[in-house]
Amino acid sequence: MQNNQTLQQNLAQPLESQLREMYGRLAYTHKTHLKMADALIDRYTLVKRVEIGLSALSSGTLVVAAFGDSKWGTLFGAVLSTILLGLILYVKEESMGEYAQRHTETASKLWGLRERMLSLLTDLRAGADVETIRTARDDVNSQLEAIYKAAPRTDGKSYAAAQNALKNAEELYFSEKELDHLLPPALRTSQSTPADVEKS
Repeated sequence: MQNNQTLQQNLAQPLESQLREMYGRLAYTHKTHLKMADALIDRYTLVKRVEIGLSALSSGTLVVAAFGDSKWGTLFGAVLSTILLGLILYVKEESMGEYAQRHTETASKLWGLRERMLSLLTDLRAGADVETIRTARDDVNSQLEAIYKAAPRTDGKSYAAAQNALKNAEELYFSEKELDHLLPPALRTSQSTPADVEKS
């Protein structure tokens, strides 16, 4: 019995190391896709606001041209209309909203697998059968391959934002006090109250 337990532990160590590595990569990739989606949505919102502003200005200059200085008003309105047309074509070509949605969908799929990896690590530490964990790991790898093949590309800026969020802001985890604040009193691990959490 002791030999079997030792064998399981020996097999579990390299597997746990691999699962931890996979979990880390998943956490980063998931967060990078979220940051990419956020950046695209911000850019899309900015472009739409500029588009509305240019549209209002060009319409205003044409009204001024009709009732006042037609030469300069028409010229200015034509320049603004040209810029507006270029912006509209750029937005149509870029499809920022569609790309943002694809990044969000990819992140959602990755989130599910990231949580599954966390469960596998927990199960392995709790003494689950190594072969069962290996089978589940292989299944996660197959799903990841399919997701990565269909996933839109990310950029260095989004990766840097994800790195900052995970390493410095610790967006992935809660402190014990924060968890106690979210859980009902019966499930709290410390004697801290919600008021104590808000003060800290």
